Amino acid sequence: MDEVSKFLGTVYPSLGLLVGIPLYMFLLVIVLTGMFAVLYLIQGTRVWWQLKSVNKYVHRAERAPNPEDVDAKKAFRGGPFQHLWKEYQDTLHELHKAGSGTIALTEFRATVPAETMFTREVLVDGRLFDDFIRHLPGVLTGLGIIGTFAGLLAGLQGFKPFPIEEAVKGLGPLLLGVQHAFIVSGVAIFCAMLVVFFSRLVLAKLYGLVEKLNQGIDSLYSTGAGEEYLARLVRSSEQNAASTAQLKDALVEDLHKMMTNLVDRQIAAQEASVAALGQHIGEAISTAIADPMKRVGEAMEVTARGNGDQVNTMLETLLTGFMAKLEDTFGGQMRGINEQMQRSMDSMSAVQSSLQGLLADIKSTNEQASTQMTGTLEDAMRKAADNQQLLTDQMREFVQDFRRLVTEEQNKSKQAMDEAVMKVLSEVASSMAGLENVRKAAAVDEHGRNDLLTSQTTQLVGGLTAQVDTLLSAVSDQVTKTQRNIDALGEVSLHAIDGMNQGALTMGAAAQRFETAGTAVTDVLERSTNVVEALSSASATLRAASVAVQQGFEQYDSTRKTVDTQVVALMGLIDAAKKEAGISQELVNNIKASAEEMRKSETEARGHLDQVNVALVKAFTDFGNSLVSQVKSTIAETDRHLAQGTGHLNGVVQELASAVQRMKRA
Repeated sequence: MDEVSKFLGTVYPSLGLLVGIPLYMFLLVIVLTGMFAVLYLIQGTRVWWQLKSVNKYVHRAERAPNPEDVDAKKAFRGGPFQHLWKEYQDTLHELHKAGSGTIALTEFRATVPAETMFTREVLVDGRLFDDFIRHLPGVLTGLGIIGTFAGLLAGLQGFKPFPIEEAVKGLGPLLLGVQHAFIVSGVAIFCAMLVVFFSRLVLAKLYGLVEKLNQGIDSLYSTGAGEEYLARLVRSSEQNAASTAQLKDALVEDLHKMMTNLVDRQIAAQEASVAALGQHIGEAISTAIADPMKRVGEAMEVTARGNGDQVNTMLETLLTGFMAKLEDTFGGQMRGINEQMQRSMDSMSAVQSSLQGLLADIKSTNEQASTQMTGTLEDAMRKAADNQQLLTDQMREFVQDFRRLVTEEQNKSKQAMDEAVMKVLSEVASSMAGLENVRKAAAVDEHGRNDLLTSQTTQLVGGLTAQVDTLLSAVSDQVTKTQRNIDALGEVSLHAIDGMNQGALTMGAAAQRFETAGTAVTDVLERSTNVVEALSSASATLRAASVAVQQGFEQYDSTRKTVDTQVVALMGLIDAAKKEAGISQELVNNIKASAEEMRKSETEARGHLDQVNVALVKAFTDFGNSLVSQVKSTIAETDRHLAQGTGHLNGVVQELASAVQRMKRA
């Protein structure tokens, strides 16, 4: 220690007189200040160079680059930059847009500001040990105070007020101890001021580089991905409604045209078949009966009466069997056709009721899904509002507790400082009182010496008072700065709370837009109900067509009755002929031939009716299949649009959920 004292004496003569605790405090202050200077010279220069390099690369980069193409090892060298860039890269959102049947990557959008990742604490404060450096001035000031008190106590320890000779001898060590105390205190305060000045200056410069870096990164990527997705969802809902309306109109028009053409073709085919059947039956009867009637007339002219009763019996039996066979054949076929038409109408009614039930189930399912999704989103909004209120209350309680703690610590520090100063002043006052008594009891020849001692003591007290005032002013400044920090923290908390409130309002707007999308889906279902009504009208048209077909069969019955009337007239003619003359075996054979021709005509008519029946069954089957396929395509198109809308809404909800999570972490 002697060598250290000698070295200090060469620097400044008064420093060579430091001994004991003041010397140790002086050396400790110098060592801490030197460590601070070395740390800020090396580490501060390194941090400044890294921030400068990254800023140059960011400002030279192109607009919205692909994060995968950025060479992180080259652009973000050293420090925590690579890790922070990877974290920020994970927050970038790939914005896709559909075009020419494919989905292409348009650009990357930022979802969070760069300052949430590239913070001052990570890039500057933590690397420069700012949590320790900001308290280093207080430590240096405390060491100076300890050195001051140690010097004063060392000077007072060897001072004895009685007798006068000892008191005079003790003034030298007392003044030397006071000098040591002031030297240590002055050096400590000067070092503390240097630490505060240079540390704040360097941090301000580095903070400016960090802000510039954040602004550069934010300028690379645009924001607003969530708002664009909401706009795209609204446009998709509007296009869905328009396409659904167009699909409904096209479906109704196609069904109307198809049913109109089908009914027209059926009516024309029925009229043609009835006309052809009547003409064929008339021609067959005329052809089959003309020659026999001619021969019957000739025979009646040639022959006389003969075998009248036998011919009458045979003719009646033959005509009765022919009429019964005709009734069985055509009447059974007409009843079968009417039954098949009735079953077809029942099947169409069942299909209509099934379609109505299916559309009602789809409507109820979509309404339940929309209601459930709306309730889920409302619950999420309610939970987010509750969490936000809880976070606000916790932040307010934290600010109040922090203020109360700082106030208590300030009061305790001020009270301890006041007690120490009062103790020193009381000891100095007692010493001054003793010296005053000694001066009064001294001789006249030492009056001048006592005056000198009094003046020196007054200077000592004045210097000590000035030192105490300086210390109190420093404490007051520290209290003021602490209060400013508390106010700044409160403002930041209020800004954070306002930001979370704005986020909640945004989520509320998203919920309202989702409710609008649900209303659009409900409109789609109502339009599907209109489609069902159109199908009902088509079914009514089918019923009208079946009525027209039934009218055609009634016309066929009237034609058959006309044929029966002609047969009755023929029987009357035969009866009249029997009264005039008999008939021969040749006439019987001709009548049998006529009966065979009638059977052939009946077979052809039955085949034609079977073909008509098959054509009607095929037409109704094709109509049912076409109707089912159209309904399935309509339902599939609606489900596809709903799936797309739900997918877009799910992406928006996930983005909002991630935003709420980031707000909670912030």
